[in-house]
Amino acid sequence: MRIFFPLLLSCWIMMVPNASAQSIEWSDPYVVAASEYGYNNLRMELDANGDPLVLHGKPGSTGGLFCTRWNGIGFDAPVAVTSDVGLLINDGEGPRMAVQGDLVAVGYQISGQWATGGKVVLSADGGASWDEPSPIAPSATLDHFMPVPAFGEDGHPWVAMKWGSNPVLEGVQRWDPTSEAYLPAVAANDAMPGDDVCECCASMPFHHDGRDYNAVRNNDNNLRDFWLARTNENGDWTEAIDVDPTDWFFNACPESEAEYALTDENDILLVYMSAGEGNSRVYWSLVDPNAFTLMASDRIQPNSENLENHPSVSASSAGLCAAWEQNDGGYDIWTTLSDSPQNWADEAQIVTGELSGHSKKPVIRAHNGTLHLVYQRPSEGVIHYRVGTPSSTSIISVNTPNWSCLPTPTGWNITGLTEAATWQLFDPLGKPLSGGVSLDGTIPSAHRGMGFLHIVSGSKRRAFKTLR
Repeated sequence: MRIFFPLLLSCWIMMVPNASAQSIEWSDPYVVAASEYGYNNLRMELDANGDPLVLHGKPGSTGGLFCTRWNGIGFDAPVAVTSDVGLLINDGEGPRMAVQGDLVAVGYQISGQWATGGKVVLSADGGASWDEPSPIAPSATLDHFMPVPAFGEDGHPWVAMKWGSNPVLEGVQRWDPTSEAYLPAVAANDAMPGDDVCECCASMPFHHDGRDYNAVRNNDNNLRDFWLARTNENGDWTEAIDVDPTDWFFNACPESEAEYALTDENDILLVYMSAGEGNSRVYWSLVDPNAFTLMASDRIQPNSENLENHPSVSASSAGLCAAWEQNDGGYDIWTTLSDSPQNWADEAQIVTGELSGHSKKPVIRAHNGTLHLVYQRPSEGVIHYRVGTPSSTSIISVNTPNWSCLPTPTGWNITGLTEAATWQLFDPLGKPLSGGVSLDGTIPSAHRGMGFLHIVSGSKRRAFKTLR
């Protein structure tokens, strides 16, 4: 994939970090629920107080789907999300959860009922109790598979799912409060190339700044890249961009999804898996929603040769954090925290190295200065939960420096400096291009196109997005 930038001069703030690089001190693990409640289909979101809600299940006739809540000192007893039986519960295609304050939505599928068995169930009290589920398409004849819920600005749920079978479209359905039912599906992948989307890779719908978005693994004749679709001002799905430069050709569905987080600069940060380089690797991509362009993308750990999968991402005042599973003779959970995804590789740390057996499929969420992590322990049949506390390893001040970045014919000028500064320029993929020391704020560079300019002066640091 090629990214073209307009020929203009600009320079604007990229990140305003409170700390440049941080490690995470993780607590000892808590067991979320007894093994009888299952460890499959692991999801986690945070309620209005920033406490975790864990969705998990157990397949089979003795299984079910449960929501387990943190109470401040431990986890409450799991609560059944629905009395329906025969749910499709697995890690790749199973139920998904969305949270808005104390309003929780879970979308799930009745196994074998691919056209009419998609449902959404709501909780208005943070998962303590659950309403009767609403079918998304009770009279459908085409598949309405794997509904993933999201909430709009009005607090009403909407779902993204896989619609039809030949071709498989990305379908979206909205809740109609008048009829108290979901409206018929509309196609949300018309702006993507090809006719199909990946049939068993879950959607990632969300609402941001007046528009609905959906991160989707497309299927353009087996080119299975992630795309980010969004609605226009009229609410129609007419816009989409390729956010995955890996160009992965694969003739089967890899059963993987993207996750997103919003940065302090209002950019959209996505993480996902691809095997475009030959083996399973985890990646990040950064999207500017104002211009609706891909700004940068790279692997989370560019120099790692281990198999990686199931990345998760979140953002808070602590910074941008990610978690993923990595196989180095056994599956372990890795995490990272920094002010920028370009710095993630430097801050990557193993969390489960002291445990025997595999640890898999992590989910990470952040609220204020606290990180929350869950992951599967297949050998024990349970889920582990850990609390993370950032530990700053830098001297960067919490005071944001009042600097400006102004383009010049020969580079940029940083105004507001009171002493000499070191600088480094990165390309859109996070690779360093040049650097040096500036005594007067002058930054010489012949680089054209998008870039990231990092400035450090004394105990202060700031970064800017540049476009020339």
